[in-house]
Amino acid sequence: MQRFLKEEDRVALRTQHRKEKNRRVEDRIKAVFLSDKGLELLSNC
Repeated sequence: MQRFLKEEDRVALRTQHRKEKNRRVEDRIKAVFLSDKGLELLSNC
């Protein structure tokens, strides 16, 4: 699978992830990173 984030987008998200205090937002950013790497997330609902 091809990556959809540009390098500058990855850097900006990584910076935002480190500064973020809200855990839910951090988890969403991590989900975007994992999706960009080609991994699929499963919901536990």
